[in-house]
Amino acid sequence: MSELKPIDDGLAPEVVALAQALRDLFAGLGISTRRYAARRTYDSSAVSRFLGGRRLPPWEFVLNLLHDVAEERGTAPTEETIGMLRTLHTAAVQSGNGPVHKVQLLERKLAEADQEARRAAARERWLEDTLQDREHRIRDLQMRFRELQAMPVSPLTEPVTGAPSGDAADEHARLRAEIRELQAELERVRALHRQAEERCGQLERQLADAEETAQREGEVALLPELLPLIPDGSGAAFRSAADVRNEVVNAPGALPLNSVYQFGHIHGDVSVVTDTWQVDEEFVASVSVRLCAGDEHVGNGLLFDAETVITTGVVLERALGTSASGHVMEVVSGELRVRAEQIEIRDLPGFGSHGLGVRPSLAVLHLAEPVAFPDQVLVFDWRHTPGRQSLVSAYAMQGRYSCLLDVKGRSGDWLRVSGELVDGLFGAPAFSSTGALTGLVAARSTDKRAGLLLPVSAFRALTTITLGD
Repeated sequence: MSELKPIDDGLAPEVVALAQALRDLFAGLGISTRRYAARRTYDSSAVSRFLGGRRLPPWEFVLNLLHDVAEERGTAPTEETIGMLRTLHTAAVQSGNGPVHKVQLLERKLAEADQEARRAAARERWLEDTLQDREHRIRDLQMRFRELQAMPVSPLTEPVTGAPSGDAADEHARLRAEIRELQAELERVRALHRQAEERCGQLERQLADAEETAQREGEVALLPELLPLIPDGSGAAFRSAADVRNEVVNAPGALPLNSVYQFGHIHGDVSVVTDTWQVDEEFVASVSVRLCAGDEHVGNGLLFDAETVITTGVVLERALGTSASGHVMEVVSGELRVRAEQIEIRDLPGFGSHGLGVRPSLAVLHLAEPVAFPDQVLVFDWRHTPGRQSLVSAYAMQGRYSCLLDVKGRSGDWLRVSGELVDGLFGAPAFSSTGALTGLVAARSTDKRAGLLLPVSAFRALTTITLGD
């Protein structure tokens, strides 16, 4: 294992403290930064900078490292250790006092608030189910008692009158008491859930403002982390942001100006080509197929394997509605058009509509003949959190279209996103920066600047496919 470079001089004490704690943790893995980067699909130079204090790591990196070390030791991270690292990370972020550091801090706070809201929502659902069960049981008990009252009375038995007695009375009283406790607990958890959602909304607004400030004031400061020094002959260390942008765009072998990869070079909060963006747009495009009825484009779907496509229920209904006029439902993959038939449609009542006017449902289609499927393994991002980005490269009404979506938060289990959601993108798969599937585009606002993703966790409700980890 290669030794880590010393922590840089001249750093804030808070940054040094965090870097030293991370180095102590990393030593427990007993591997090189390059090997760890390969294991986690990080950029090795980014890992080196995180551990050397030259760049502040996102909170996700800290948690991943902690869990990796705990797994290596066969233990689980303690609350004390997580709390200690959280304190160090917060202090390091606050020591920066810049717009980028503020964005990082707010992203972490939003992720934590979102997790709290999800826990409260899960607890709320469990209490509602339990309360419903107890109410059913007490009704069954009352029904059995009424049946006993209605039974013919023989000379050897006494008529059943009044209220339940004996064991039945004890059970009735116990259930009543439990129902009162559950109702009180449910009200408390609902209040906590509302507070957590309000907190998420507040943090989302603060984060949006901070991101705007960082883009306006911090773009030049971010560029040195993404691009090498470009001497300009004037003695200045860096050119202006516009000059650097033109240098990148016009460089030999540069990507097209409208490429999402190029966008990553220009904006530090995306960094597609640099440290953390690992998704291959060609792969995303290869598993994003078009659904048609005749010559009419009705939406998109995920090519799950060579013979299976997953899309939203809304796209399927649109396809079936158009097919009713005599057109055949087909899937377009590359240059190949293949007939498709529905083998499953699954409503997702647990997601709820949350006043969004969207029916939560998924559909599975079987292709009449197999199509080309990439060698790359399809992986899933089960816990995509606010503050991250996803890539879409699918079909719009006008043809091929790609865009980046910012995950802003959750409404129930839906993922709220912002981005250029043009007509015809419904059903399009969205992939995270690590190349894992995030979800399917399910809805958009009238101004085409915001929308909803049906997260990949919804796929677990499907019975005709088998999901890996």
